Amino acid sequence: MNCCICALLFLFTLGLNAETAEGVFSGETAGPAQPVWRAALGGAVTGVPTVQAGSVAVVADGGRVKAFSLSGKSLWEYYARGKLAPYITRSREGTSYVYREDGFLIAINRAGRELWRVRPEIGETRKGRETLSSPIVSGWDGRIFVPSGRKMYCYTASGYKLWSAELDHTPVVGPLLDKSGGLVMALENGDLAEISPFGGVWTIVLGEVPPAMVPMDGGTLILHKNGRPRFYRNIQKPGREDRSRLVPVLESLPDLGGIPAGGAARGNRAAVLLSNGRLVQFSLTDGKLEWSGETHVRGGELQGKNRVEMIYDERGIYVFSQGGASGFSSSGQRLWLFRIRGAASLPALSDEGILYSGGADWLLYAYRLEERILRRRYTLYGPLPDGNYGLADPRPSPWAGFAFHYEAEALAERLGEIARKIGSGTVAEDEAAYTAYLMEVSGCMLNPSASPTHPLAHARERAEAARLLGYLGSRETIAFLSALFTGDPDPSVKSAAAAAIGRIGVDPDGTALRAFSAAASARFKDEQVLTAAAAAAGSLCRFSGPPLSDSGIKLLAALGGSGMPPKIREQARKELAELSP
Repeated sequence: MNCCICALLFLFTLGLNAETAEGVFSGETAGPAQPVWRAALGGAVTGVPTVQAGSVAVVADGGRVKAFSLSGKSLWEYYARGKLAPYITRSREGTSYVYREDGFLIAINRAGRELWRVRPEIGETRKGRETLSSPIVSGWDGRIFVPSGRKMYCYTASGYKLWSAELDHTPVVGPLLDKSGGLVMALENGDLAEISPFGGVWTIVLGEVPPAMVPMDGGTLILHKNGRPRFYRNIQKPGREDRSRLVPVLESLPDLGGIPAGGAARGNRAAVLLSNGRLVQFSLTDGKLEWSGETHVRGGELQGKNRVEMIYDERGIYVFSQGGASGFSSSGQRLWLFRIRGAASLPALSDEGILYSGGADWLLYAYRLEERILRRRYTLYGPLPDGNYGLADPRPSPWAGFAFHYEAEALAERLGEIARKIGSGTVAEDEAAYTAYLMEVSGCMLNPSASPTHPLAHARERAEAARLLGYLGSRETIAFLSALFTGDPDPSVKSAAAAAIGRIGVDPDGTALRAFSAAASARFKDEQVLTAAAAAAGSLCRFSGPPLSDSGIKLLAALGGSGMPPKIREQARKELAELSP
């Protein structure tokens, strides 16, 4: 009897907390909005849903991560066996990154399989162990930036640490990915800080902590409390600090007429939400206000810890708060206004126009708000990044002109230095130089006439250089490693290139799998090379999941066929077995 009463009370409580929504679309009056689907989560949502790779993923109480398709089908569930920080970040290929509060950073592939876990050197505080202070940020080439208190850590997509940096004060706004692929943030003492993709840190004095800031081409728009924005040019300059650039420009920006709460930009236009719920847009070109409009945000809603997120893309401008969402065209027409009651977190809008909201009733709701689909340029399994870090071929290295560039002693010293930096996670600002050097050494046989006066590196050194490229982990080097696998004449170098590709774990354009397939179909079957290719293909499949795994599994099935040498066949079948559910 008591159990029945408890169950009825639980259901009654869910009914009180059930999420409800109403929408106003262009030319309509307010009315109830019905979700296109809803799904049980088994716990309250603890963070903003994240949309990527044609799906949505959420973190819920109890250490669970769940993912659903656009139609509401359950795709996978991951149990972390511990409490998770209330953030989830997904990379372009669909890898989910979460942080368990006992200190583990965990990567989950797009099929729900744990890829790796590492324990960053996060310190202790008086209140216990430090945890994530804001969401993990995904960089352009697969690297991730992990914020914790005053520290920032950078890891490759495969979990190898590239660098860590410590700020003088704790970030309170951001970090945000800026237009150079680095990070920008406001610190608690009123400084603006930038961290380059390679760990360089620059700071300037703002004089106050701004309510919000917006990365834009060439710099950062600071939205000050007095309603007068200022634009600061990029602080960082490769190779050195240039203090002469640490000054604001565009002082003639308009008075926004209120306290900013958030912003977004596209091109030279910025849209800013004010704390009273009004949205304004202005141009950085002429410094004039262009239009304003009312959003779903009510006065006082954004006080305290409540916050706002915004998107500005080719479809228009979108404002999100825990109380709902609003959509505007870039010309100022309000497209829709959507209010939500009973939400546990901010909602998120997918490229397909579906708004996802986690309710306090332990349900995930999906609402169709847009018929327009955001068009992006896609690679095999994700949208193209906004830029690159110049690592596809950064040659020449600083050592390229040395007379004894490829002598055994010089190679051993330099390769040893790079290996030690990788092992200690202190590659940092040497990354581009090291990448260039490793490409020169490993790829010297691809164009031997380029250095006619110098002896070329032996196969052992070329293989070691290729191996180290895998630990640096940039997806921008995949095309080079694929060419190395195809073009170097030595099997040990080919094998090292394949292993490096597998360690990086991504193949955005399918370049590596095509190279592996060509080697598998060649008349001569080199056992060492194809065994390495099978291991790399298995690694790519595990890391990326479908659709890349579809091509990879076909390759592994061919390598595991009866016509292959025993060692190749054994490796391919082992990889296929590990891919089985």
